[in-house]
Amino acid sequence: MLSRGPFRSRAFRWVWGGEAVSMLGDASYEVVFAWLVLSVTGSPAGLGAVMLAATIPRGLLLLVGGAITDRLSPRLLMLGAHVARGVAVGALAVLSAAHALHVWHLFAIGVVVGIAEAFFWPASGSIMPSLVDETDLPRANAVFGVAEQASRLAGPLLGGALMVWAGVPAALGFNALTFFFAAGTVLAAPRREVTAGARISVGAVLGEIRAGLSYARRNVEVRIVLLVVAASALSYSGLFAVGLPALSRNFGNGSLVLGAMFSAWGLGQLVGTVSATVTGLPQRWGLLIIGMAVAEGTSFAVLGVVPRYQLAVVLLALLGAGVAYSSDVALPSFVQTTTPAAMLGRVNSLLDLPRVALAPLSIAGMGLLAAIDVRWAFAFAALPMLLVGLGLATNRQARGLTSRAGGSDAGSR
Repeated sequence: MLSRGPFRSRAFRWVWGGEAVSMLGDASYEVVFAWLVLSVTGSPAGLGAVMLAATIPRGLLLLVGGAITDRLSPRLLMLGAHVARGVAVGALAVLSAAHALHVWHLFAIGVVVGIAEAFFWPASGSIMPSLVDETDLPRANAVFGVAEQASRLAGPLLGGALMVWAGVPAALGFNALTFFFAAGTVLAAPRREVTAGARISVGAVLGEIRAGLSYARRNVEVRIVLLVVAASALSYSGLFAVGLPALSRNFGNGSLVLGAMFSAWGLGQLVGTVSATVTGLPQRWGLLIIGMAVAEGTSFAVLGVVPRYQLAVVLLALLGAGVAYSSDVALPSFVQTTTPAAMLGRVNSLLDLPRVALAPLSIAGMGLLAAIDVRWAFAFAALPMLLVGLGLATNRQARGLTSRAGGSDAGSR
């Protein structure tokens, strides 16, 4: 099974191991950093401002990160991003240990991390085809997904435990070390020779961005994926930030219900990614993503009117499994197998952009509607997915989309 899949590749084993450790550090860091910011600023508004300081440069530079990824290499960009974040978080740990931490330090670290992530995200989404054979891409993406889901379950607990047992500086230091560890393991990825024509200049990068946007305008597959990603960003950001917390208040023991719903989603995601490592993926990607979009939109509408929280928990678990299988594994596999290697970084950066740009709109819209009636908030979340799913269902080209990296027989095509 897996021994005959992506783990045959030494480069994949090393990069996957490093990124798994780094993801665990990231998940613990989210808890530690939020606690630290609240302790220093003394207000949730301060926490929001610091988080915004990381979000803005990340959104502004995503397309630049994609262009430079294609011009240089995913390996080089991931290496630089890991080192930059390791140095930034390490400096934060030292300042915290020395009791010399000021608010401006938090903003500065947030900006550095946001800039590094603008380059890391497109690169990390583009490196996989260099690590494994095309037929192994679905299982390779699934194995990465398993590591991500496991880190989301264990990381926050680890971060909280480190703060209690070892203190905030040690918890930050742990995250910094995970970045440096991942920087070392990414060196196992194959090198890409950088020619003299690949030197970086403002004009060259802007030209690469324009070429990437032109490619996306001409390519129907990219446009379809963009529609799905944009609809997901509009639906999910507000759903988890506002919708589920508001829904939990309709039931007794609301905080426990909220925890159960989040845990059910996480468990479903883990099951979905693990199942993809075993079964592979269907080649009819278009039908899969259309069916899931309609199922997601319908589920969101139902969630707003469920009479018992147990139904919401079961529905979220099932939905989490389907989303992990279709969007977290099948979608990147489709992009990786249908996009030219020279354009992959720019396409990935373009797909990341709606997630950054539309999340605030989703959260604001859900917040306003939940204040009126929680059912309206869930109807708001359902609408984008239903419109995209039903719209694509009427499109013959969308229904016929296939991925070359399908299930166990993918290699026979």
